[in-house]
Amino acid sequence: MKQSVKKNKVGGISANAMMTPIVIALAILHAMIIVVIMLINRSSGELSMLMQRSGAYTQDATSLLAGSSLLSETASGYVLMPVLESGEVNVGPLFSYAEELDEERRGGQVVARFEEYDVEPGVIAYLKTAAESADQMLQAQLHAIALMRQVYPLPPAPQLEAIPAVELSGDELAMSDAQKEAAAKALLLGQAYSVSKHTVSENVNSGVELLQANYQRRVGQAVQRVSLFRTLLWIVTVSIMAILVFLFVTLLRQLFLPLNGFVQLINSNEMLDERKGLREVRLVAAAYNDLRKRRDAVDAILKSAAETDALTNLPNRYRFEQYLLESEESGYSMAVLLFDINFLKVTNDNQGHLAGDELIRSAAECISSCFGPDCFRFGGDEFAAVLKNCAPRDINDRVKRFDEAQKRENVSISLGCAYAPEIGETTFKQLLEEADRNMYIQKRKAHMRAG
Repeated sequence: MKQSVKKNKVGGISANAMMTPIVIALAILHAMIIVVIMLINRSSGELSMLMQRSGAYTQDATSLLAGSSLLSETASGYVLMPVLESGEVNVGPLFSYAEELDEERRGGQVVARFEEYDVEPGVIAYLKTAAESADQMLQAQLHAIALMRQVYPLPPAPQLEAIPAVELSGDELAMSDAQKEAAAKALLLGQAYSVSKHTVSENVNSGVELLQANYQRRVGQAVQRVSLFRTLLWIVTVSIMAILVFLFVTLLRQLFLPLNGFVQLINSNEMLDERKGLREVRLVAAAYNDLRKRRDAVDAILKSAAETDALTNLPNRYRFEQYLLESEESGYSMAVLLFDINFLKVTNDNQGHLAGDELIRSAAECISSCFGPDCFRFGGDEFAAVLKNCAPRDINDRVKRFDEAQKRENVSISLGCAYAPEIGETTFKQLLEEADRNMYIQKRKAHMRAG
């Protein structure tokens, strides 16, 4: 019932009232955009496919020339330098030669693939001519390698054995080593071989040019279609921008700006304005303000619980450390006193922990009554007190009252004190260490007397 009354008090336009026309407008715009995008995607897909095919087909065509050139170079490298300076047979080029033979870019293989591609017949014709010359070059290379192997036997190796062997004629076998080398070089350096190389290069390049010209024409047509559809999309986009701007301004004023203001107010720990924005935004502001009031009340309780020792109601160690951080570092005198209850363990062991708790409370009463409000409980039997703007005489008077209070309460507490006439001349840490040393000296004396 209270929640209903709260909602009635909050004004503003509801989100549901705004979303109905927005959803209708977005549905219409979405349908318009989908149609245009589908047309663009179809044309773009065709364009992408054409470009990919052009690149792939060009690469496949040039692979015929690249493979043929690599075979020619490696075969020539072996024939021209069959022996290394070390006297070993130069098998490096032959390894590369054998590896290239395994690649699927021999002339016939490339032509077979192009016969399945979507290309003009003229491209295939150029590649067939190039393939024939490449095959002639391959035969000349294998022939030359066979002649050189007669002069320089090759070491056993699976890669070298994979190179097809050409059967030499009787005349060739009868040649001297020098004649065989000369014949091998003539095969790779002669006029016929040079013509074949030129034929391969010229026909592959001509085929690639024809291929690229054909696909450039088709790509150009696809680009024109994409451009037309993009122009249509631009017209639709410009048409709907006015509606979107109106919707954006409305949302900006009713949602985003109020929420942005809320963020700043929350960062500043201030109450939110419940009179701005959509109705739901105002409800959020009202709920936050209510929660903030409850949080502040709970924080106060938790802070007190976190900084207070439950047994003695004195500030705890955490509050003591905060107290030192909040204190100024110069301009006044300071005394730090540390306390430790003597024989607390004996009391706990002989009389029980309830008696021990009573002893702690009595000690806390003695300390706080003699040394003022800035007294703290560190832990089980440890306490601390801080006196500011004090003189040694005042400290001594308080210590005397403290001794009398111990007798009244029948407790024994060791005390260590450290004093600084100007806190800027020392540090809190040094005062604590000095007070701790003095306290443990007194504690040892008390236990020696008891022993």
